[in-house]
Amino acid sequence: MKIVILLLILSTISIFPQNKINPKKLFSDYALKSSRAEFKFELDARIEKIFLLKLNSSTEKIWSSLLREVGLQLYKTDDIYRVIKLASEYAPRGSVKFQRAVAEAIITLYPTEFKETVDSLYRTTSDPTLYSYLVNYYSNYNSFNKTEYISEIKNRFPNWNNIPQLNYLVYYLENESITTPSLKDILSNKFIEGKTIIYSFHRRDRSYPGITIIKKPNGEFVKGDNDSIFYVEQLALSVTNLPGYLSQGNTPQGIFSVVGYYNSPTPSIGPTAAVLTRIPYEVPTKLWFHKTVTGKWNRKDYENLLPDSWKNFLPIYEAYYAGLTGRRKIVMHGSVDDLTFYDTLSYAPLTPSKGCLTTTETWSDSTGLNIKSDQAKLMNAFFSTGQIYGFLVVIDIDDKKEAVTIKEILPFIERL
Repeated sequence: MKIVILLLILSTISIFPQNKINPKKLFSDYALKSSRAEFKFELDARIEKIFLLKLNSSTEKIWSSLLREVGLQLYKTDDIYRVIKLASEYAPRGSVKFQRAVAEAIITLYPTEFKETVDSLYRTTSDPTLYSYLVNYYSNYNSFNKTEYISEIKNRFPNWNNIPQLNYLVYYLENESITTPSLKDILSNKFIEGKTIIYSFHRRDRSYPGITIIKKPNGEFVKGDNDSIFYVEQLALSVTNLPGYLSQGNTPQGIFSVVGYYNSPTPSIGPTAAVLTRIPYEVPTKLWFHKTVTGKWNRKDYENLLPDSWKNFLPIYEAYYAGLTGRRKIVMHGSVDDLTFYDTLSYAPLTPSKGCLTTTETWSDSTGLNIKSDQAKLMNAFFSTGQIYGFLVVIDIDDKKEAVTIKEILPFIERL
């Protein structure tokens, strides 16, 4: 893993002078109508074949992979329902990892049809992550009583406040109204001298798009057309819509290290370069802190990056604790996803992910050429800073039920 990261970083250094992206030259074979049809045919074939593969401890991984794939596509058919039904029946005997995959599939695709399975797992699990999945599932129902669940968490897990997933779960249950600290303070913060800072602002309800802006090492914000502040829309939504402190959840709030950029080999992410970010604990501190910190991971080093007004704000540490509990591979990328899976959703043509930050890209299904790429705009703005190392800061600004706009952020920039 360390070798792969090093090679990616070295490759970004070597091609940096020639890195500006021309969207008109972007091509994706995956965008072609024939490729779309082939993908769906192969996915349907996998679903059909899974019924021939008896579900047991040796096949759980294959079943889990399929459950997560259909969840990522938000794909629902009669056969998928049957797959989840069989998986649900087996789940009480399955491993914790398999139980998580089943819970994710139910939450994502059929939240009202498999409540008995959810109830069974809730009664028996001792896994903090799965337990948090299920409490978040229950929180969407009118009968949900926060006080009862807080009491249950503390009784079942006496050490709950030392378990990040449960500490955050209790925090959000106890704090229905959360006031975000000063945006002016976080926007003026240097983090580390001479680095590029990317800000991504969102609502607590991640089904509403957010926006991303970029600050140069000299403290100025990248400008776009008409000398206005550059921004693009961005989605920080996982298909599960679980909180960011949980695996497979939304993009966590907090600080990510920007360690370069890369071109993903994943066809659905596409050919447009992505900002390569790393979560705490994912890489050594020397790389994550850009050589300013070495040694073992320590929350105090992360805290020292923050302005004083943010140091005691627990949500800004989501990324830190998500990394501690094992989250990995969260980047800022475009998309060649088949929009027919998502076109009825309010945030389309933005597409959800498994916790990454995604931008809008549309493609011709007859030529495979790019039609629109906010990801290319984002990358070109990023390259224009002259510094491809720095930090990404993800922030939920409030709980309004609408997309974030640049007009909401500009007053805080103007006061700098």
